Amino acid sequence: MTKILILPFQIDRSIADLGYLSDGVFEELTELITNTSNIKTTSRSTSFYLLNNPLPAVEIRERYAIDFIIEGNISYKQEHYKLTTRLFKTVNDELLLTNSSDFNLEKWTQPLDELANTIVTAINGKKQPVNTSLEDTSKAREYYLRGIYHWHRYTHAEMLFAIKFFKRSLKENEDFALSYAALADCYSVIGAMGYENPLPAFELAKEHVHKALLLNDKRSDSYVSAAFVNVFSSRNFTQAKINLVQALKLNADNVKAHHAFAMYYVHKGDFINAEKHSAITIKLDPLALPHYSMMIRIQIYLKKYQEAIDYTNAVVNIDNEYANPLREYYAYANLFLGNLETAIADFKTCLERDKTNPMFMAHLSYAYAKANFHEESRNLEETIHGLDIKKDTGVLAYALAIVKIGQRDYKAFFKYSEKAVQLGIGIFPAELKCNPIFAEVREDKRYQEILKKCNLFDEVPSFQKERKLSTIIDIKSNTSDSLALDPQDISFVTASDNYCTVYWYDAGILKNKMLRQTLKNVEEQLVSFKNIVRCHKTFMVNLHQELTITGNARAHFLESRSLPIRIPLSRAKSKSILLLLDKYQE
Repeated sequence: MTKILILPFQIDRSIADLGYLSDGVFEELTELITNTSNIKTTSRSTSFYLLNNPLPAVEIRERYAIDFIIEGNISYKQEHYKLTTRLFKTVNDELLLTNSSDFNLEKWTQPLDELANTIVTAINGKKQPVNTSLEDTSKAREYYLRGIYHWHRYTHAEMLFAIKFFKRSLKENEDFALSYAALADCYSVIGAMGYENPLPAFELAKEHVHKALLLNDKRSDSYVSAAFVNVFSSRNFTQAKINLVQALKLNADNVKAHHAFAMYYVHKGDFINAEKHSAITIKLDPLALPHYSMMIRIQIYLKKYQEAIDYTNAVVNIDNEYANPLREYYAYANLFLGNLETAIADFKTCLERDKTNPMFMAHLSYAYAKANFHEESRNLEETIHGLDIKKDTGVLAYALAIVKIGQRDYKAFFKYSEKAVQLGIGIFPAELKCNPIFAEVREDKRYQEILKKCNLFDEVPSFQKERKLSTIIDIKSNTSDSLALDPQDISFVTASDNYCTVYWYDAGILKNKMLRQTLKNVEEQLVSFKNIVRCHKTFMVNLHQELTITGNARAHFLESRSLPIRIPLSRAKSKSILLLLDKYQE
């Protein structure tokens, strides 16, 4: 299939305030050409990346399998607006077409129909009729395209600008389905991110997506918009899947649908299928930051922290400008790898870039607490309380839940978690279910009740631990310190040099304590408890708990939804551990 790169048109400095025209011409030409010919266009992110990072035509052909390039500019001279377009072949840089036409700013989409026809004719060698009624080519569509210009900037302020233009579009044509779907997306993002009170935002999203589907039920994107509402608001995952399947039936290469499917599977806790759809989005749109962000998050949810760092490094190598937006993922990965010094430095860098971001403050407070810098953690908590955040958005409750779990104030953690869910902030429940930060409370009944309210509670695992009579022992250290517990409650032990950290459950909460003691000596103290075994040079694990085996020929791991890390198995011990695991999982 023929593939073309449409570069956003350059705007003369004299009309720089009309920047939306560049995006609008790009969006309209893309829509006209792809909907009316067998020509495939590159993704938006690829087009904007190559505009800002130009390459020779031959290299563009080799890297991205692009056959033709469209570029142009919009100028204003002697009170006339002019659109100039050039079409090149990438194989030899041959100029195939130059087109120049005047246009009226009040009806700037009108000449694009004929321009698209001219481009298709130049590429295919024969004239093809271009559909001039995608839904509307009047003022309604022009306002819609101006809204899309702001939508792609993703901030709260830009969302509000986008909403304004989508509404103006509907004033021009109250049956313009594209604008209803776009409004639904805006309100869904506002509700999911907690930019405003989520509950009324999601109600508006439902209302507008319903209208979009009534007007046109043949558009793939409208079903994606509906699925977004299903996932983040009503938590109706059955209907979400129905809508996403329909979206992909209508357009199998809909990147937005695959991205939404990845989010759907994250909510379901099915990270393998989430990873699959995320990989498809990267294949279809290889230079889009949101798709890489999704993939990196999935690696973190899978507890593949080094893989998350590797993905982040790969994206930064594509474009160094991504380094700052992705800094938080370095911080998360280092946090869970136990590299607290690096994680603190990374979160500080994030906060320097966005000084009033409550989530960066919350995660830095969490990291401080884990590193025993309790005063610094409390100081950040006070700063969060002092931020100008509307309490009905759920953002404050979400941030304070992270702070409190770091400080091990579980009563306050559950209070803020319930508040965030009650206020309806869309992104919080999936984070609560999947983010390793919350792993330590996953066996607590209060946690499970919150997930039930969000329709996110997984079925009870088939493994049910049968407890024996309690036997309290003292795990001794090389100092006066020790740890008194019931060995049945031990989950795992990890070692670093002459220190061990013991992880155990206390009333459903996974707690830990560091002791100055070698792993060998801890192993000797627990030798009579046959279900607690050495599985790696730096790990011991209690096999009498919910565990599954993952990995490949190179490495095996023991995993559990309740553990913050994957526990490695050494090759020498793998076979014997697997046999013992079968015994203790019966």
